[in-house]
Amino acid sequence: MTEPRLPPLYQGDLDPAQQAMWDALTAGGRGAKALREEGYLNGPFNVLLRSPEVGEAAGRLGELLRFSTDLSQRHRELVIVTVAAHWRASYAWLRHVEYARQGGVPEAVLSAIAAGAAPVLDDPVDHAVHAVVASLLATGAVPDDVYAEAVRLLGVQPVVELVALAGYYCVCSFVLNTFRVALPVGADTPWTGEGTSR
Repeated sequence: MTEPRLPPLYQGDLDPAQQAMWDALTAGGRGAKALREEGYLNGPFNVLLRSPEVGEAAGRLGELLRFSTDLSQRHRELVIVTVAAHWRASYAWLRHVEYARQGGVPEAVLSAIAAGAAPVLDDPVDHAVHAVVASLLATGAVPDDVYAEAVRLLGVQPVVELVALAGYYCVCSFVLNTFRVALPVGADTPWTGEGTSR
């Protein structure tokens, strides 16, 4: 596994702006889950501490998109794991595949997404959500028929939210992959034959 490009920052290392970001993340909806067991910020946020204004804004947006939208947990996590698998962002996948299971995303769907295959989605809303995200990842746009079906089944506001969520996790994936954020303790990359921290 490739070494992370930035070392952990612990509370004793922080300047006031970084401490404000740390406090905002750990006091919000993530709570204690914002911290790794080693005592520093989870996921992309140890990296984003190097730009605390950006990191705090990213934290607020991520909290809003994960905890305060009209999307169900099932659909939020379907979006997130689809993006994580596309970008081979191992940390995001490993964190969110468990939330996806808890939200009721079937194991066969998760296996297909992890393998880069089109999942069989029997539920029409699941299919619409995945189709929007898959289209965005493939072309950066959503065809008229895919858009119309998503709006019909979900409504405009949830479609706005799922597009924003997909974009947010693209940013997270880029941070995780660029800076080679360490995987959770004891975890291996889920992508067969890839020995990096991505």
